Amino acid sequence: MPDEFDFKNYESPDEFNKSVEGVRYLHDLYLKAVNHPIRREILNIINKECRISKKELLKTLLENKIISDESMFNYNIDFLIKAFCINLLEREDEIFYEISQFGKVVDYLE
Repeated sequence: MPDEFDFKNYESPDEFNKSVEGVRYLHDLYLKAVNHPIRREILNIINKECRISKKELLKTLLENKIISDESMFNYNIDFLIKAFCINLLEREDEIFYEISQFGKVVDYLE
């Protein structure tokens, strides 16, 4: 059975659809992304704003005590990007996040 390292270079959901193992891996990754309380809250914030800067998102999460530090932020953001729930946009010297079609599932949760 393939593991995470077999899929680390995949850049789109379509690449996972080439094998049953890839589909299973992506599905598992996606469920872990949207069912985690911190990541779900991040998705809700980004979905509400449509696009938000990294600075503003981090500030909001820290102020609301959703996360305790920037390393926790980075881990969860990386997970959401890897699961294709959010898109990372780099504009000049600033990083922004926007919700993807996969991430819009938060509109239907709870």
